[in-house]
Amino acid sequence: MKILIAILVTTLGLQLQAAPTLEADYQKALTAYKSKDFTTSYEILSKLYLSRLSDASLSYQLGRSAYETGHYSTALAAFERVEMLDGGNIKNKLEMARTYFMLKMYEESESAFKEVLQNQSIPDNVRTNIELYLARSSKVQQKSFTYATLGVDFVYDSNINFGSLNSSYQVGGNILPSEDERDGGAYQVYGDITNIYDIGDKNGFAIKNKLSIYGKKHSNSDNDDYDIGYLLYNPSLLYKETKYTAELELGIDTLSLGESSYMQTMSISPKIEWNHTPTVKSLAYFKYADKDYNNNRDRDLDANHYELSYALQNILTPRSYIQAKVIGMMERRHHGNRVDVEFDEYKIDINYANQFNATYGLELFGEWRERNYQDSSLLFNNSKREDDGGTVSATLNIEIMKTFDFRLKYLYNKVYSNQGIYSYDKNSVTAGFVKTF
Repeated sequence: MKILIAILVTTLGLQLQAAPTLEADYQKALTAYKSKDFTTSYEILSKLYLSRLSDASLSYQLGRSAYETGHYSTALAAFERVEMLDGGNIKNKLEMARTYFMLKMYEESESAFKEVLQNQSIPDNVRTNIELYLARSSKVQQKSFTYATLGVDFVYDSNINFGSLNSSYQVGGNILPSEDERDGGAYQVYGDITNIYDIGDKNGFAIKNKLSIYGKKHSNSDNDDYDIGYLLYNPSLLYKETKYTAELELGIDTLSLGESSYMQTMSISPKIEWNHTPTVKSLAYFKYADKDYNNNRDRDLDANHYELSYALQNILTPRSYIQAKVIGMMERRHHGNRVDVEFDEYKIDINYANQFNATYGLELFGEWRERNYQDSSLLFNNSKREDDGGTVSATLNIEIMKTFDFRLKYLYNKVYSNQGIYSYDKNSVTAGFVKTF
């Protein structure tokens, strides 16, 4: 008995002595990892790995260190361990897909990238980079890569017709009643199909074609005039280097309201994404669009549209990000003298997304905007219209099965205008399903 107790005491003593040493080694590895000395971090973490198999962060750091030093089989084993411990870790899924590619496991790489791509919470720039990886993977297999998304929703809107907050408004010396708010439900269908083909070597050119559709049909026939049909085609040329991704995107779209064709737009937009660090990125674009309205009554709405945007994105954790964006835009009419065409607008957007686990994800959005019209209206005491507004929304994504999600969204929008008839607010709730093919 005394011998057994002595053995237990000795063993416990050795464990207590080893614990500080293991922690000190881990801190040394973590310092090397953060300074991108992946050779040192790999050497230390590979020795610590078996003693901390339940530590998802250590396994992920080992995987990244192994990948950067060319130990791809070890990297894959570490990333697969993280997948077991933390199935909702989007960043780990991306790293696993990249590792499959380096191991020439192209079908597995494509499948893993597609799994990340079907996540509705990832930002657009991350989606574009995944598409580029998929193009390269498909190129090795002598084919381009194509995928599609289809969504079906039911929408309730408290103010379909943007009815005014005010019950009446003054025009000259007359006081006129505002149109009442009109609420109602609608069904909407939306989808897109994207094809991307890699035409260069690593860090080279790719061609992307994307076709998007949107349709909205109100359940009450009295609201048919507010039905929407929209079709958009975006061809673009992409170029990727290690530090940045550049894209030149064209746009051709058509919009219908009710049963009538309403507007066509042609646009061009150069974009750039710059990686300051692995987790901090800048995104900027300029856009020019020519807006042409079909109805002779609306021809004076024809305008040139200009837009400039800058965003800063921070990957907070492997499952969450936050992005702040500022946008300046202006429109200038082609002809006519309508006072509701030429304006300058400024917007600030904040977007936060968190994939809590493999099943649940949340997106939060907030926006403030100011629009100042350039022309004075004689009807409103020769004043220039000024609108201030805000939007907040929350979206919950729930994975029902692979490539099939349920989405629930609430949105509130409010606008104040110095010309009271244009002040409004609205609430909307959207519930539906999204399928990725």
